[in-house]
Amino acid sequence: MLAELTPARLPERPLAKTLTADPDAARPVQYDRPETMLAVVVREGSGKTSLQPERMPVPTPGSDQVLVRVQATSVISSEIASREGVSTATLPLILGNDFVGTVVEAPGAPSMVGRLVVGAYGGYGYTRPGAWAEFIVVDQPDVFSVETELGVEALAAIPGSFTAASGALRSLGDLAGKRLLIRGGTSGVGLAAATLALDQGAHVISTTRDPSKVEKLLAHGVHDVVIDDDDFTAQVRRLFPLGVDLAVDLLGVDSLRETLRCVQEFGIVCITGLLRDQTKSIRSREREDRSIPLFPHPMDLIPPTVRLTVGGVDGTARTPDLMRQWVAGVQSGRYRIPVDSVFTLHQMEQAHRRRSDPAAFGKVIVTVGDDPRTTSSSSTSSTSTEVPQPELATEPGDSAHENQE
Repeated sequence: MLAELTPARLPERPLAKTLTADPDAARPVQYDRPETMLAVVVREGSGKTSLQPERMPVPTPGSDQVLVRVQATSVISSEIASREGVSTATLPLILGNDFVGTVVEAPGAPSMVGRLVVGAYGGYGYTRPGAWAEFIVVDQPDVFSVETELGVEALAAIPGSFTAASGALRSLGDLAGKRLLIRGGTSGVGLAAATLALDQGAHVISTTRDPSKVEKLLAHGVHDVVIDDDDFTAQVRRLFPLGVDLAVDLLGVDSLRETLRCVQEFGIVCITGLLRDQTKSIRSREREDRSIPLFPHPMDLIPPTVRLTVGGVDGTARTPDLMRQWVAGVQSGRYRIPVDSVFTLHQMEQAHRRRSDPAAFGKVIVTVGDDPRTTSSSSTSSTSTEVPQPELATEPGDSAHENQE
């Protein structure tokens, strides 16, 4: 068994800090740029590459880019797959897609300096350096400034999951009064999809392979929970003999046939995630290659009168107003997105283990700042919220990645 984890505890509400900037200023706020930064680089896809931060030069933004001082990021299942060498990520690379931070340089938009920003996607951590670092260079359209009382840990849980969830739900049309099945319901995207769909008036049915998570999903607000086992389709049909109206499948091609058979006549299924497919790729050591068709013939796969579509990042507008709506909604309690645990950049190895643990529920967040071994950090503040410290198996469990984003 691996050693027990010791993640930092979740603070009650540390406010995100920004530089002071005049939005009408003609010149950017002066910033004492360091020459180097700490970053976690995944150098090879062996699953054993070191996740210890190393020193690297601070990147320089172009005229249409900004330099963000990262305050928090996350670990998601695709990054576990990247470390294992089975994703589409181009290694060696700094991973990390979600980010929260402060703009410290903006050559083409000086009024952005000092603003608190969030973001995700845009290839960060896949084809270009990501946010597992003290600084990240981001294209201007990929940063969204926010004003909020949320702490950076809560903010880091929002951008990626809500973006993908919003795109999936948008592909399904009107949700009001509809019965929506979310396959992979305990993943970050699954939890975000549930809270967004509930807000739109849907009857939400979420799935999990872990019976201990049923009560957590119900507390999240979903109406029904189905255990994702060999009797899955029959369970759904017992609840809804005619089938559900709509479904979001976050598990991938491997589960799609079952999902399609849970939907009623003229219903719609949106495939968005690849959680189960990634788990199988890690076990088989087969790298994801989207140029190779993996689907069965559509006539064998799709039942008559059931419709199949795709959603996710490309399906959402990703506008500043939409991002601010999500942030405001989480702050007010309109939306929910649980944070499972919080680690520091120096605890990235532990964060990976926690992300792979089937017991995790919610987002795994990594704060970025000074070395906690030598200075105090808000992420290690005491709080009434306990972070679980499980013992983990040496190999990923069957449901490890299916239950995560």
